[in-house]
Amino acid sequence: MSSYIWKQILHEVEKSLDDTQSCINPPASNSQIYLLEQTLNCSLPGTFKEYLLTFNGQRLVNTYPYTPFLGVHYFLSSKDIIEIWTTMNTLFNREEPLEWIEENKIKSVIWSDKWIPFTDFESQQRLILDLNPGKNGISGQIFLYHSGMDYQEIVADSFEEFSLNILKRLQEKDYATTDHIIRFNDDYI
Repeated sequence: MSSYIWKQILHEVEKSLDDTQSCINPPASNSQIYLLEQTLNCSLPGTFKEYLLTFNGQRLVNTYPYTPFLGVHYFLSSKDIIEIWTTMNTLFNREEPLEWIEENKIKSVIWSDKWIPFTDFESQQRLILDLNPGKNGISGQIFLYHSGMDYQEIVADSFEEFSLNILKRLQEKDYATTDHIIRFNDDYI
């Protein structure tokens, strides 16, 4: 179902941004998704894999390294997911839980090896597919990660819900377009 949703999302984006295809990677191959799951040592939700089979993140455009097309985040390729995930695990995976952050829906750690980054904004903010939620969280929830984790926000309870929220905003034209970027009126992402 996510494949259909993301095809619709890309169609809606293309109607607003006539050059979107120049920054969209071709779909991931099954072997790229297999490598991703093997590297992350986890099984990705089917809806997330369907999304990657629709487009495999974004590529460099013009002189600015990453130009987002939705909100301020650019979507990572499977290769970029592995790179960022590996770096974050190397730096922070063995850290103790943070005592000053009360665990709720998100673990009170700097990083978990079951957090899968799939967007990025200047290495300071990322959308995370959370496969290791806190005590009141849901496996597969999407949350906004901030550098230092002084602020956490659940964006959606699943990748499918996240995708449907984007599609709804696009279909309702609940956005403005500036500098070839769609910015949602409620700053959803």
